[in-house]
Amino acid sequence: MIKLFYISFLFIILGCSGNIKKLPEGIMTKDQMVAYLIDLQLTEAKIASLKLPEDTVKLFYDQVEKELYKRHHISDSTYLKSISYYLYDVKGIEEIYSAVVDSLSLRERLQNTN
Repeated sequence: MIKLFYISFLFIILGCSGNIKKLPEGIMTKDQMVAYLIDLQLTEAKIASLKLPEDTVKLFYDQVEKELYKRHHISDSTYLKSISYYLYDVKGIEEIYSAVVDSLSLRERLQNTN
């Protein structure tokens, strides 16, 4: 429950910061990017912990990546278009990755206290 509170708090802070501008069609919101990137980082860490041969990891990762797109209701082209968009928005990408790092750090601290 506490984990959910902290993660929700991060999303609220991220959503309230900065100027609100209309995104071009087909671009994920910052909140969507944060959620996807958190999921992606956690998934990559799990796969890396399996210590599988590199070719097996590649095949496994490709399948897991497709599942992540489904879970977040996006396509690979939507993600690529979005990440390209935010790479040109220095403040935006900084906010996104700051929220991802903060969330992952918080998760790690909470996990270490249990």
